[in-house]
Amino acid sequence: MAVAKHEKWSSGLTFLLAAVGSAVGLGNIWRFPYVVGENGGGAFVLLYIGMVILFGIPVVMTELMIGRRYQMSPVNSLATIGADKPARRLWNALGWSYVLVPIGILSFYGVVAGWTLNYVVKMGSGSLSGLDSTAVEANFNGMMSDPVTMIFWQTVAMLITMGIVARGVKGGLEKAVEILMPALFIILLVLVAYALYAGNVTKAVDFLFTPDFSKINAKSVLEAAGQAFFSLSLGSGAIMTYGAYLTKDISIPKMSCGVAFADTLVALLAGLAIFPIVFANGLDPEAGPGLVFVTLPIVFDTMPFGQVFGVLFFLLITFAAVTSTISLLEPMVSYLEERVPHMRLKMTFLAGAVTWAIGILAALSLNVMSDFRPLGMFKTFETMGIFDLLDYFSANVFMMLNGLLIAIFAGWIMKRTALLEELGLADSWLFKFWRLLIKVVVPIGLGYIFWDFITT
Repeated sequence: MAVAKHEKWSSGLTFLLAAVGSAVGLGNIWRFPYVVGENGGGAFVLLYIGMVILFGIPVVMTELMIGRRYQMSPVNSLATIGADKPARRLWNALGWSYVLVPIGILSFYGVVAGWTLNYVVKMGSGSLSGLDSTAVEANFNGMMSDPVTMIFWQTVAMLITMGIVARGVKGGLEKAVEILMPALFIILLVLVAYALYAGNVTKAVDFLFTPDFSKINAKSVLEAAGQAFFSLSLGSGAIMTYGAYLTKDISIPKMSCGVAFADTLVALLAGLAIFPIVFANGLDPEAGPGLVFVTLPIVFDTMPFGQVFGVLFFLLITFAAVTSTISLLEPMVSYLEERVPHMRLKMTFLAGAVTWAIGILAALSLNVMSDFRPLGMFKTFETMGIFDLLDYFSANVFMMLNGLLIAIFAGWIMKRTALLEELGLADSWLFKFWRLLIKVVVPIGLGYIFWDFITT
C-alpha cells in the first residue's frame, strides 16, 4: 500500500540523541535503582548487563533494520514484509502489538512523568526543604493519595508530549533532545560527584558491584530481561519507528551499540547517584518506585545551592521522561499519519487523548481505586492495581514477547540478502554472530524466560 512519506533525522548525531533520549529517562533514573534494590544489587546488575548484550543490542539492530528498510510504521512495515510469508496474520498482529503496547506503557509512564513535573514545583517552592527522610516520604505518599494532583500533572505531561509530537521530527523532537540530553548527563554527573563525596560510597559500591548470586531467582531473571527491554525501549515500537526516519548512510550496528552503551552508563550512574545517599541516610534500597522521589530531595537539601540543583535535576529528568513519552506516542501517530496524510496535529490529539484516558485509570488506581484488583484472583497479581499491572506486563511480558517474535521474524522469515544489505556488515563473522544471536540465543533465552514465567 502507498503511504505518506515521513521526515528524516537531520544527522546520525540527532538520531543518536533521540534514540538515547527514548532509552534514557525514567527507565534508568526512576526504575533501574529500585528494581536493583528489590533484586539484591550487584548480581542483578551483572545479569542486567548480560541481558543488554545478549538480547538488547541484537534486537535494537533488528528493529532499526526493519524500520529503515521499509520506512513505515511498525504496522505497515511488518504487513509489507509478511504479506507473502508463512503465518501472515501473526506478523500483522505483531505490527499492531508494536503500536498498541507503547500506548499501554505511556498510560502509566505519563503518570510518573507528572510526578517529576510536580517535584520541579516542589523543589522550586522550597516545600521539601528542611525535611527528614520520614517527612519526605510522607510528602510523596501525600501526592500519590491525591487524585486531583495526580491527574493534573499527568495531564500536563501528556499535553507537553502531544505538543512536541505534533510538531514532527525536526520541529519538535530534534530541538528538544539536542539541548536536554547533554544537559541531563552533566547534571547527573554533578549529582554522582556529590553522592560519592557525601554519601556512604563503600556500602553503595558493594551493593551495586559485589554480586551475591544467592539472591538471584527466576523472578530476577525475568526482571533483568524486562528492565533491559524497558530501558532500551525495545518491543515498544519506538526504536522501529525511529529507524523508519533513519537515512541509509547511517551505520545501524554502530548506532545500536552507542544507544545500548549510553543507556547502560546512565543507569549505572543513576545507581551511583542514589545508593550512596540511600545508605548514608539509613533508607531502604528496596523502597520501590518512590525511591528517587524520597532520596533525591534529601540530597539537594544538604548540598550547597541544593534548591537550584534540585529544580534543574527534576526539570531535566522531566524532559528526559518526555523524550521517552514522545517515542512511545510516535508509533501510533506514525501509523495514523500514514492512514490520513497531512493531519498530524489531529492524529496526535487522537492518540494522545486515548492514552490520557487510560492514564487517568492508572493514576486513580494509586488512590481512590486502590482496592480495585483486576487480576486479584491470581496470587501473583492479588496486590496489583491498574498502574502496577501496566508496569508489570509492559516490561516483563509484552515488550519481551514482541522482542521474541521480531527475533524469530528477522532470523527465520526475512531473506538473508535483505539482512546483509540493511545492516551493512557484509558476510563477516560479525554478521554471522548477530544472526546466531537473533536466530538462536534470543528466541531460546526469551522463550525460556516466558516458559518459566507461565509455569511458576
